[in-house]
Amino acid sequence: MRSFRQKVFLSYIVLLLLFLGLMVPFVTNSVQQIVFHSMSECADELIADLSKAKDEEELIQILKDHKAHLFYRVGILDNQRRLLYDSHTKRLTGTPLFPLRFVTHPEIEAALRYGVGYAEEYSHLLGQKLIYVAKRFEFRGQPHVIRLAFPYQFIEELRGMFTGGVLLFGALVLVLFSVVAAFVLNHLSSPIREIIQVIHKYQEGNLETLPNIQLKTGPKDDFTHLANTINSLSQQVREEIESVRRERNEREAILESLTDGVIAVDSALTVSYANNTALKYLGATSQIIGHTFPETLSPECFRLLEKCCQKKQLVVDELEVKRERLHLNILATPRQCEGGALLVFHDKTQQYRMLEMRKAFIANASHELKTPITVIRGFAETLYDHTDLPQETISQITGRIMDNCKKMTLIIKNLLTIADIENLPSYRMVSCSFVDLVTGCMKTTESIWTDVQIELIREEQDPFTVDVDSGLMEVAVTNLLDNAAKYSEGPASIQLRLGRRQGYVALEIEDHGIGIPHNEVENIFQRFYRVNKAKAGKTTGSGLGLSIVETIVHKHLGKIEVSSEVGKGSKFTILIPENLQNLLQAREQ
Repeated sequence: MRSFRQKVFLSYIVLLLLFLGLMVPFVTNSVQQIVFHSMSECADELIADLSKAKDEEELIQILKDHKAHLFYRVGILDNQRRLLYDSHTKRLTGTPLFPLRFVTHPEIEAALRYGVGYAEEYSHLLGQKLIYVAKRFEFRGQPHVIRLAFPYQFIEELRGMFTGGVLLFGALVLVLFSVVAAFVLNHLSSPIREIIQVIHKYQEGNLETLPNIQLKTGPKDDFTHLANTINSLSQQVREEIESVRRERNEREAILESLTDGVIAVDSALTVSYANNTALKYLGATSQIIGHTFPETLSPECFRLLEKCCQKKQLVVDELEVKRERLHLNILATPRQCEGGALLVFHDKTQQYRMLEMRKAFIANASHELKTPITVIRGFAETLYDHTDLPQETISQITGRIMDNCKKMTLIIKNLLTIADIENLPSYRMVSCSFVDLVTGCMKTTESIWTDVQIELIREEQDPFTVDVDSGLMEVAVTNLLDNAAKYSEGPASIQLRLGRRQGYVALEIEDHGIGIPHNEVENIFQRFYRVNKAKAGKTTGSGLGLSIVETIVHKHLGKIEVSSEVGKGSKFTILIPENLQNLLQAREQ
């Protein structure tokens, strides 16, 4: 404890000496700053008076009138760096030298360029080092400079005085602090020594339990509160040790596996624990706890537990819960301490669904690409086998080949777009005006569908700034506009409405086209899904457009809504969060 007091005391002394050491350069710099600000303020006052002069003679006369009240050397220069007046030149040289052309001085150059200049230079005229402060001011539309000088020797004297005062003050504080710190540390450490003495006896094994700590300090003293807290914690520890000792072996294995479904059984297959996730997977209730695991509940799990208990080794299997379409990995691991086994359920449903989606995607993509490839091959073989076909027939065949090539190109482009969307990083989200983005998409649509009529209605006169990948969002909006024009009979009429809805920027795209059957609305965002061709009318497509739109919106943490009525038209609504960047950062964290 004595060593601790010494360390604290020495630490305080070191910190105080470090503080004094840092104060010396601070004081030195402060003196220089004080002189600079004083000269600068004096220059400002002179400039205020000089601004009243009508010509340069009156300008000089004003300086002469102030000469008796100034303790600085003062000079004034015109815009050609000519010295018009200097308060000391005539007295030192004996003859006036005005106007005098000045050579380059750093403070003057700085004043002309930045408005104020500072320099420390040796004056051969005065035979000593001076501090110069120069300030620019406008006189009769031309820049002039007022230049003040102050002996550097006076600053050195001020620095010495300030530094000596600070050191003397620091020495007095150090002595006073040493006395007070020694007294305070000794007083404060006394209760701590008493606490350590009591704990040390228990630590050495002389006592079976930690005794209550009694201090001589008052009931409201912080050390008394500390001693009471230690006494209370000691009592709680004694009470908890027995309880923890009884439950530790069983709970350790269970608590480590609670993220998945867990069931614990003993060597007789009696259920001792089952979490809610496991009960949900098996369609059971907590009533099975305390009873033998029922074979009728899940024959696969029963056989797995039985095998694990017999062979005392890890057993793994798979389980499909058909009522909820779940795919589970199940493993039974033996319990090392008390016998029995742990049955752990791990949900692999999402991985299975992703695998099925990949299979379906590959199959649909192959099917969509197979049709144009077959058509192209058929026409190519026709041209190869019949070289004497009429030119008109050849033109028709090559035109069909080009159409199918374009279709293949569109499918491949859409597939690449989907792949790009799936790997969309947050840094591509940049702030932009949704109004400008939508306006650009309208112009693109109007250039393709020359007879289309598009109207944009804004609920607020606001740019509706959002954080999006503008390129992908343009693809989404353009796809919806293109569909609205494509599935309209005659000249298409499209209304766009832009507003806000509960923290989202909402864009509604409404047309008066053929509409979508009610039983097909829920499927239109599936990849390669197309509405009944007979109902779709004159147009065809790859079935990827709306899937791309939905994926883009979801990658922006947004929503897309659709309502439609056959023969009256459809309305798609895109909702993009206004605070998208904050949501993305929160999700990454």
